[in-house]
Amino acid sequence: MISKISLQTKTVEIPGLATVTGYQAQAEGLVDLACQPQDIYLFCLKQGELQIHTSFIPHPIALSAGEAIFLAFPKEEWTVKLISGEDTVYYTSKMDISALHQMINPAFDKNQLHSAEKINMKDLMKLIPVNPALVVCFDQLLYHKLQLPFKTIFEQAKLMEIFSQILEAAFGQKMDACPVMMSPAIEKKIRMVRRHIIAHLDTVPDPDHLAVVYELPRSTLKEGYKYMFGKSIHQFHADHKLESAMQMLESGEMLVKEIAFKIGYQNPSHFIAAFKKKYGYTPKQYLKREA
Repeated sequence: MISKISLQTKTVEIPGLATVTGYQAQAEGLVDLACQPQDIYLFCLKQGELQIHTSFIPHPIALSAGEAIFLAFPKEEWTVKLISGEDTVYYTSKMDISALHQMINPAFDKNQLHSAEKINMKDLMKLIPVNPALVVCFDQLLYHKLQLPFKTIFEQAKLMEIFSQILEAAFGQKMDACPVMMSPAIEKKIRMVRRHIIAHLDTVPDPDHLAVVYELPRSTLKEGYKYMFGKSIHQFHADHKLESAMQMLESGEMLVKEIAFKIGYQNPSHFIAAFKKKYGYTPKQYLKREA
């Protein structure tokens, strides 16, 4: 039985910019959203399963953990149904399309939005890979304890940090063109490889094995992965492990040594050294800094 009762929500309203909501579903949950033509929504999945059903796309969109997508339909009013599985955590950000354009370009003329053909939504509505550092930003925005006037400044700055990271992930390709042949089918398989790596952070990925499992030529996997995500498979794995560790530290639910073992370090001291090398401070120093 899908029920709204199974969902816990937290919303932050940032005047003139966006409304950000976090959802935590202990059991299956359903959320209905009614959207206006000028609304643009960002959906970001932290963990679990999320299906997005919209009134203007005939098939559901399935998000996996560590993925996000923008949706907008400037022609008329539209609706969204969000169906989440057990133990699912996700975020939404509702923004006026003109506010997003002005965030990117302060000189933007909102009157340009009256011409629908000037907005290429196909470039915007695609799966975006999300790293754990961005998820941490969402949690910091929603669950901070600051009071006015610092509250307003912090929320605006954190929203800008979220959108700068997500737009970089969406459009910040590292190369002008991929050196190997890319097709929608190949892109889908490479996304599946990314999901596999995230689901097995405690294991060093073997590109040869992954190429066999996902039926890709090794060179296509290697070069295509770097083109799509801006990092080699091993660099992505190493960075994602430590970014996930930061996310776990933020939750406060695990000890440092437990986090080290969970992400594949046999010796916690090696994890502490790697964390310090990447961020400039140890995990305990990070926790004190955040506090």
